[in-house]
Amino acid sequence: MLVRVAGACGLLSFVTVTVGWVAGGFAQPAAYSVARDDVSDLGAVTAASPWLYNQLGANLTGLLVIVCALGLWRSVGPSILGRLGAAALAVAGVGGFLDGLFRLDCRGIDAACTNHTWHAHAHKIESGFTGVALLLAPLLCAFAFRRLPRWHGAWLPSLLTLPAIIAANVVFSIVGDGAATRAGTVVAFAWIAFIGARLLAEPAEDVATASPVGPATP
Repeated sequence: MLVRVAGACGLLSFVTVTVGWVAGGFAQPAAYSVARDDVSDLGAVTAASPWLYNQLGANLTGLLVIVCALGLWRSVGPSILGRLGAAALAVAGVGGFLDGLFRLDCRGIDAACTNHTWHAHAHKIESGFTGVALLLAPLLCAFAFRRLPRWHGAWLPSLLTLPAIIAANVVFSIVGDGAATRAGTVVAFAWIAFIGARLLAEPAEDVATASPVGPATP
């Protein structure tokens, strides 16, 4: 049951992060550019309707990713690499949740924007750890999945996720830094949704059909 709930959370995280970004972007003034400006600007203290990014795109999404990671941890069993991958995914989820709490002071389009407060600095540090975790999770899982029969079909897509994230960042950097960040993150969350779909498709644990312990029949 936990594994299937975790799978649904993984799929839903792709929806919530996308809605948070898109709706948060539409809420900003025309001067804000999704191609050039940082996605974190959507949750800044000076942002318009910051809750769209902070509570929906970050807090809720982070919690969904954490639950997905817990389901993955359970599904991979005693595999060390698998559990390291699940742990990295959980770290990314925690980082995503904190992203909505440690807010930037202002947006790049705001005059004299410096982002000098403690929570702005915490946001930048957290974003670094979250980014690294999002890169490591699919790579660690790929090597684990290759050795796990029930996950073997997911090892190659997971292995290709890291170069796909890098390629998306490079290609969309031509458009702007904001577009590059969004493109790479979309690929990462597409992988999380893929993991969610795999978890959701796992057979239910058949504990009800286990042979009961009782007195031996003559």
